[in-house]
Amino acid sequence: MHEDKPRSPHALRVVRSLRGFANESELYVGAAGREAEMHRTDLAGLALVMDRGQAGEHPTPGQISAALQLSAPATSAMLDRLEKLGHVVRTPHPTDRRSVVVEITDHALEVGGAMFGRLATHLAPVVAARSEADLETIATFLEEVVAATRAARESIGSE
Repeated sequence: MHEDKPRSPHALRVVRSLRGFANESELYVGAAGREAEMHRTDLAGLALVMDRGQAGEHPTPGQISAALQLSAPATSAMLDRLEKLGHVVRTPHPTDRRSVVVEITDHALEVGGAMFGRLATHLAPVVAARSEADLETIATFLEEVVAATRAARESIGSE
């Protein structure tokens, strides 16, 4: 769905800023990954396992494969690399003896803290300069941007 009406200068600035943020995020993650000698896919997998673990979930390799849109062999290779580096462990699934779940290690949390601590240090004053009301508005906006971006990605090939 494309709008024909002209956008306001502020709307254009938001779109440009989002594009700039996405580009800078990609560049930062690439640089941090190279510094830690990790592949981009490894970082995506590690982030997924960490986020799910913080939500009290332990994903299976199949769930990781689906979430990252990777083949089973690519997911297995990624998990092998992460396990070799000491970032994840595969343990028996609690209810399905044919499956395993993937859990993040304390070592991975330390490495991740070091990798992204630099970014957090630079972002902290930006966040601290905003009121709680502003932060609520910004968080809501960004959550909606993520959902819209996901919907756009999921619509690729279905139109």
